[in-house]
Amino acid sequence: MNTVLQINQISKSFKDFKAVDNLSFKVNQGDIFGFLGQNGAGKSTTIRMLLSLIQPDSGSIEIFGMNLNTHRNEIVRKVGAVIEKPDLYKYLSAYDNLKLFAKMSGIKVSKSLLMDQLELVGLATRYDSKVGTFSQGMKQRLGIAVALVHNPELIVLDEPTNGLDPQGIADIRNLILTLSRDRNKTILVSSHLLSEIELIANRMLIMHHGKKVVEGDVKVLLDPSKTILKIETGDNSKAFELISKSNWTKGLENIQNQIQLEITKSDIPDLVRFLTAHQTDIYLIQNLHSLEDYFLKLTNPKEDVHAVTN
Repeated sequence: MNTVLQINQISKSFKDFKAVDNLSFKVNQGDIFGFLGQNGAGKSTTIRMLLSLIQPDSGSIEIFGMNLNTHRNEIVRKVGAVIEKPDLYKYLSAYDNLKLFAKMSGIKVSKSLLMDQLELVGLATRYDSKVGTFSQGMKQRLGIAVALVHNPELIVLDEPTNGLDPQGIADIRNLILTLSRDRNKTILVSSHLLSEIELIANRMLIMHHGKKVVEGDVKVLLDPSKTILKIETGDNSKAFELISKSNWTKGLENIQNQIQLEITKSDIPDLVRFLTAHQTDIYLIQNLHSLEDYFLKLTNPKEDVHAVTN
């Protein structure tokens, strides 16, 4: 499987604030890649770096196998993006906006091609309506049409459903799926809504405070039979060493005097028996039963997450 986007240990600070901290991930050809995190997590800063709008302090970015620093112009011609709310000319029609942006990009396109783009985003019947009369959802869809006018291979959408009503969110969701399935586009879409990403993405990453928390296939990460477990014992160093030599080593970390690991729910009783058999006092077992719980726990630390004891 070809890698379209490769982010290698990039960091970015603004004065004393570290917006992105040693971030690495990749997007494969054909992915709908969900880029998750609450506002301020570092998503938009990362997107601006991969679009060459700002430069990382360290690390590298490769797109289509080319370094962004040395092949920027070649890469940009193959990327389309909508960053937050699209900038459109409200006094022009949808068609004239699309035509103008195509001309500004140096692209010669026919009227039939522009109408095809408007049909794709569900605006063909409003092609001659002024954008000032459009709802926010319609403007978002027109913004995506603008991003598609040069037929890019990679599409980057930064919070495309922000501020939309349920129908607008559904329209954008269906459009993203259509672009992937029918137009064979690779799509990176950022959001703070796990429920939306779950419906469209095949792979995902969660950021928090500029760092990657988890990355992987959506079906694997959201497998209901698996859980993320946090354990606090009378001797965490001893417990960590015991678990590191057991069969339960996946995702094993020792964070702030708590042990964290990935485990199937059916294995939790066996793990508890294993620790107690080795004279380890267990003070707390906290079961984050889904990626959603995990996401909420990370991004809303004051939220309660149900504890499971044995």
